[in-house]
Amino acid sequence: MARVFANEAFKACQEQDIDSRYEMILLAAYRAKKLRSLPNDKKVLPAEEYITRGTSPAVTVLREIESGNLDVQELKDEYIKSFTAVNENTDLSEEEQQ
Repeated sequence: MARVFANEAFKACQEQDIDSRYEMILLAAYRAKKLRSLPNDKKVLPAEEYITRGTSPAVTVLREIESGNLDVQELKDEYIKSFTAVNENTDLSEEEQQ
C-alpha cells in the first residue's frame, strides 16, 4: 500500500522540482517526525486522516505530498534550516570568550 502512495507522492514531488526519491524520503521522514507536534492549521489533510488508527506517520506524509497541498520546496527549506545552528557567541573574538 505504501508503494502506491510513494509513487504518487514522487510524481507530485517532481512537479515541485524534487527529482530524487532519496530527497523525497528525507523530507517525508522529517515531516513525519514533526507531524505529531504540529498545530492543526499546519496540517494539510482533513483531521480524520490524522487520527486513523494503524496508519503510520510515513504513510500520512506521503498522502500529504500526494494531495499536492504540501509545499515540498518550503519543507525542504525548513529541513535545511534545521541543520543551521546560530551561536550568539560567534561575533565575539577569542579574547572575549576567555
